[in-house]
Amino acid sequence: MRKTLLLLTIVLAACSGSSSEGPLLTFADFNSPPTTPEALAGSLTTTLPPPSTTTSSTSTTLLVIDTPSPVAIVSETGFSVLEGRGSPRRLVDTPVEAAFDDLQGGFVFQLPGAGIDPAADQRIFWSRATSPDAQPRLDVIDGSLLKLWGTEVIDGRPHLILTIVDDPDDPAKRVERLAVYDFEAGDRVLGEVGATESGPISVSYGGGRFLLQQRSGIQLFFEFRNDQGAVIDLASNPQPGCTEDDPTCPTHPALGPLGSFVAFVQPGPGEMRELIVYDLDLAEEVKRISLPEAVGEVESLDFDGETVLVNRVAPDGTRRAVIVDAASGTVGEFGLAGRVQFLREGPGFEGPIKILS
Repeated sequence: MRKTLLLLTIVLAACSGSSSEGPLLTFADFNSPPTTPEALAGSLTTTLPPPSTTTSSTSTTLLVIDTPSPVAIVSETGFSVLEGRGSPRRLVDTPVEAAFDDLQGGFVFQLPGAGIDPAADQRIFWSRATSPDAQPRLDVIDGSLLKLWGTEVIDGRPHLILTIVDDPDDPAKRVERLAVYDFEAGDRVLGEVGATESGPISVSYGGGRFLLQQRSGIQLFFEFRNDQGAVIDLASNPQPGCTEDDPTCPTHPALGPLGSFVAFVQPGPGEMRELIVYDLDLAEEVKRISLPEAVGEVESLDFDGETVLVNRVAPDGTRRAVIVDAASGTVGEFGLAGRVQFLREGPGFEGPIKILS
C-alpha cells in the first residue's frame, strides 16, 4: 500500500535564524483502528436551557450584532481577528484557504487550493508567538492532498486535525485518512475515512470525540469517532443516514467543546431552514431555531457550546455569517464579510504575519 509522507519541513537558517533541521515524519501506521462500538460517557453539564419549542425568525432583514467572544475572519483578501469592540486586526494581507489559531499564541495557515487541487501548494505554514512570520511546517508528497480542518486540544495538548488523500484522481486507488499532528510529538494516523466517491464534508471535535459529516455516493450521514480513530456507534446519532436529495436531511454538524451537544442545520417548512441544538447524551433536541429566509446558502457552522456561527452565502452573493444565541434564540448578522470562526487564543505578538511561501 502506498504510504503518504507528512514532512516536517526544514526551515532554513536564512528564514529562521536557526540551522536545525526537523526529522522526516512518515505516516507509518496506515491500518485503521478497530471500529468497535463505544458507550457514550455520562451527561455533561451545560449552560443551555431545557428543551423548548421552536423559536421563529422569519424577517428578511437581519440586524447586525456583536459576537459574544473573540473571532477570526477568513476573507477573500486575507485573515483578521476581532477580540472586542472596534475594528478587526488584520494579520495576513493575502488570501488563504484555511487559518486557525494554534492555541499557543500563534496561527497555522494553508494557501488557496490546498486540500482541493492536487496542483496547489499543500503545505501548512506555522506562525509561532515567538516567530510570527509563517514558515512551512508540514507537507505531503506530490499529487496527494493535505487538508487542515482545525486545531483542538487533544489529550491536553494542541493538535492539528488533518485529512490526507492519496491518488485523488485515480478512482481505483483513492484513499483518504484522518490524522492529527502534535506540535511536539508529531503525527498520528487515526484511520481511513474515505475512498472513491466517499469522504468527509466536515470534521469537528469536542469532548474526546470527532464528528464527521460523511458522504458515500448519494448517502449522507454523521459519523462519530473517538480520539484514537475508532468509530463510535451512537444510538443517539441524529443523522445515521439519508440521501442528499432528502428534503429533511440534517447537514453541517458542529460539536460543542464538551462533545455532548451538536448543532446542525435541517430543512424546515417550505424554503425555511432550522438550526437544531441536540443533546447526544439524552438523545433529545434542546433547541430548534428557525433561520430567516435571508440566510441564503449555509456552508459551515462553528459552535462554542452557547453560540453558533452560521457561515453562509447571502442571496446577494456575499459571505457574511449569521450569529445565533442557542439559549435565547436571538439571530443576527455579523458586520464583516468572510468566513467567521471562534478565536480560542489571540495573537501573542505585535504586527502582521508574512507567509514565507
